[in-house]
Amino acid sequence: MEAEPVLHWWHSPNNRPLSDLLLEELLLDEAGQGSLNLLTYAWAGPVLVLGYGQNPEGVVDLDFCGRKGIPVLRRSTGGTAVYHHGALSLCLCLPASHPWAQGIQGLYDAFAGSVRTGLAAAGILTERLAVRPPSPTVRSPICFEDHRTETLLLGGRKVLGCAQARRNRSVLVHGTLLFRLDAEVQARIFGVPAARIEAAMGTLPCPSPEGADALAPALAGGIASDLTSPLKPEPALLPLPPGSEARETDPRWVIVP
Repeated sequence: MEAEPVLHWWHSPNNRPLSDLLLEELLLDEAGQGSLNLLTYAWAGPVLVLGYGQNPEGVVDLDFCGRKGIPVLRRSTGGTAVYHHGALSLCLCLPASHPWAQGIQGLYDAFAGSVRTGLAAAGILTERLAVRPPSPTVRSPICFEDHRTETLLLGGRKVLGCAQARRNRSVLVHGTLLFRLDAEVQARIFGVPAARIEAAMGTLPCPSPEGADALAPALAGGIASDLTSPLKPEPALLPLPPGSEARETDPRWVIVP
């Protein structure tokens, strides 16, 4: 009987958001060679990350972000803006031939379900929407305002937002879990009332004094269990490809440095 492929897991300790977004793309390329890869990371400072095709004009107050020292970056997946501050992110990269990769909604369902498994193992019980809601005529520019079937909720408020990217030979799905809200700051960034942020977004209980990073092992274990793959923690992150430093000054990816 053929053994299940292992899930290679890296936890990024470098607190360099742009490097972690580049590592996601590198692991996506590696998955095209047949590997199963998971990256987890938590950033100390506030960072706003836009979807690949999202135009910040008229949506994000870039001047406010600049004054407050909030970098605004762009990721390689679609969707809309996520404010990272007191959050934990997970990125799963699979070969396109993997059963989970067969369909956009199927990948979201499997990934969100496995994150829910990991949270439950840590004693945090979340909910999922049983029925896919109708798509709004105008989509919110704020990821955590969209309550969809790939969403995880706590007390009716969104605590997990997801996005994905697809290549010929591999797929990437990632999600961010919220442990902190900063409603007033997000209200200024997006030009909306703070009450609107508070109504849509929830926060998970922080698992330990060490912060959100402490939850990463349980979540990695939940994903590996649902994949029926052995989990292999990797001791060091892969080196970034040559020329990656150029992205630090590329306005397509770094909107506010």
